[in-house]
Amino acid sequence: MEKRIDELDGIRGIAILLVFAFHAFKRASYFTTNPILDYIAKLTSIGWIGVDIFFVLSGFLITTILLGKRGEKDYFKNFYARRVLRIFPLYYVMLGIIIFSMPAVEPGAQAHILEKLPFYLLYQQNWLMAAGDLPPIYLLVTWSLAIEEQFYLFWPFLIYFLQKRRLVIANIGIILFSMLARIIVALVSNDPTNTLYISYYSTITRLDTLALGALIAVIFKEFPLWQARLKKMALPALYVSTALVLIVVLLPNSEELYNNVPVRLMGYTVLAILGGASIVVSLTYSRSSLLRRFFRNDMLRFFGKYSYALYLIHPLVLQIFLDLLWDAKFRGWQAYVVYLVISFGLTVILSLLSWNLLEKRMLNLKKNFE
Repeated sequence: MEKRIDELDGIRGIAILLVFAFHAFKRASYFTTNPILDYIAKLTSIGWIGVDIFFVLSGFLITTILLGKRGEKDYFKNFYARRVLRIFPLYYVMLGIIIFSMPAVEPGAQAHILEKLPFYLLYQQNWLMAAGDLPPIYLLVTWSLAIEEQFYLFWPFLIYFLQKRRLVIANIGIILFSMLARIIVALVSNDPTNTLYISYYSTITRLDTLALGALIAVIFKEFPLWQARLKKMALPALYVSTALVLIVVLLPNSEELYNNVPVRLMGYTVLAILGGASIVVSLTYSRSSLLRRFFRNDMLRFFGKYSYALYLIHPLVLQIFLDLLWDAKFRGWQAYVVYLVISFGLTVILSLLSWNLLEKRMLNLKKNFE
């Protein structure tokens, strides 16, 4: 099993907390019209950016592993076997639980899932969403897993066959291609909703975040002199990108930010820079620096360690508990607080069970594919 990097676990923890807050506070606000609580929910509406941070981290970590194994025997077999052991078991368990629980939880939703099941089994559901065919909320978060798995169908081959300078060119090309694809979609489409779905969910329009993380990994591994330049740029880039995010959070209607044309065109790349700068700072600055100490604090590392289960499980918990409280006619600020506390606690408990009963056991099998 690869050695975990504390600071990167912390960044992963920030990402999952952002995603959870985005989904949880939005639903909690149904219970009350309190202006203060409603404003808190508005602030957390930026939490969807956590997925982009996950993309950058994934691109960096997977590329780092692949570069270290390039040229070894069974390079492809070992990579894909280890990827399957990490991603597939919990994903398919959750898919099965959702399918078989639907008749009791949301009558009618099971038929929709079964009709589209081949897409979910093959990690192609993001293309359904790009076409406007959205699944039940319980499966909505799986679009990002589909994009990652599609990326890793071809990325190991590029790393294996391309020399280091061509790898840099390939990464830059993917980043520019993805940005250009979003621009073309915005120019060609006359339907804002369709433009949103295509820009947000399609693989070709979301590759720049994965590729930027991969580019940083290539520079760290193959170009040590460039790494020093990255270090100089990282902190200013982190401050500027974070400032831009904070500014737009305070804008009116920021909860619809992902449906904003400038964000679709350039915002995802800004978020990629934020995630990439965080990685560079975490790995190059002094361990005693304030940012590195923040990224590796125990709480963030805890959530980072269990982030995969937290990500897959939380939509089901949030929706079921929302329905229960709503049907019980529980309202007001008390319902708002109770909903957040219990749904968060239950999600964490289930994620710990997932780790200890399933994920950890699967990860232990990785030793057979070193």
